[in-house]
Amino acid sequence: MENTRVGDRRIRFYYPGTEPGKTIVLYLHGGGWTLGGLEGSARFCGDLAKVSGLDVATLDYRLAPEHRAPAALEDVLAAVRMLRERGYRRIYLAGDSAGGNLAATAAWKERSGIAGVILYYPVVLAKNDRSESWRKYGVGFGLDGALMEAFNESYAPGAFAEDPAVSPLLAKEFAHYPETLIVAAECDVLYDQGKAFAELLKKNGVPVTHRTLPGTIHAFMTYPGMENAYQEGVRLATEFLTGKEIQMKNHITPESIVRISRIEVDPAQLPEYLALVTECGRESMAKEAGVYMMYSMQEKAHPERITILEIYADRNAYERHIQTPHFRKYKQGTLDMVRKLELLDQTPLVPEMKMK
Repeated sequence: MENTRVGDRRIRFYYPGTEPGKTIVLYLHGGGWTLGGLEGSARFCGDLAKVSGLDVATLDYRLAPEHRAPAALEDVLAAVRMLRERGYRRIYLAGDSAGGNLAATAAWKERSGIAGVILYYPVVLAKNDRSESWRKYGVGFGLDGALMEAFNESYAPGAFAEDPAVSPLLAKEFAHYPETLIVAAECDVLYDQGKAFAELLKKNGVPVTHRTLPGTIHAFMTYPGMENAYQEGVRLATEFLTGKEIQMKNHITPESIVRISRIEVDPAQLPEYLALVTECGRESMAKEAGVYMMYSMQEKAHPERITILEIYADRNAYERHIQTPHFRKYKQGTLDMVRKLELLDQTPLVPEMKMK
């Protein structure tokens, strides 16, 4: 376990092995955006790291009402950036209740930069949805409707609740939104809005799995006395993560971009060019979740000719890549070194994606 900080916020890491891996789950605790901290999710984070074999981190994000929306979301996005800087290539977001809200909204901001999302009984509409589950389970089932309305008002009062970055159920599009697992409590005021969010994702072409645990109430992942539900929640998360990691090993999809290009370099500047292209490749693989491959190879007979293979998750990942500081450094530093540059292949072929 490691305790450190993202700016002035605490973040705790759980490592299943002796060294950090390349994949991590960032878990965001519940508590209506007003309560909770690192300790409340300690058991789950430790158990998930142990059974999944993946690194897990949890964040002490800012709380309402002192810090209203979008403060907590900003903290989560800062943590995602920090994880990339630490070398994590695949980042999953997970959370329960209000933490599930932050995981969902951060994924909406990051899109293909996130490997997958796990939501336990999430808040996806920060106001009374007047649904059947809200009426049926509004009193005496772990989370009363009146308390949920107070939480909503503390974090996102008034018009804030209409922002998709607060209420993702109101979002109009989900292009490149990551695959999502939603684990619902059957007897919960938030049940119907969580189910509606699953249907919205499905309607927008996002792979989504919605699981209901019969007879459960809100917060079964943290409240004592619901051990069977807790263990099932851990099992479902582990199953989802294992499946995604296996899928990632065969990560080329119809949306992936594969580019093969050949560059001919001034022989006098070859060592300097190789240093720059190697640095750019290393930084891209370490810091950009959507970059799957960045590989360069010299021809034996003509070492000044270099073939570069690039594989991106999708077009968004490619467009983010060409805006990164390390790519810009490579591009600006090698302009005078390159004698010839040709695109050998690109799948799919996107005409407006010219040679870099």
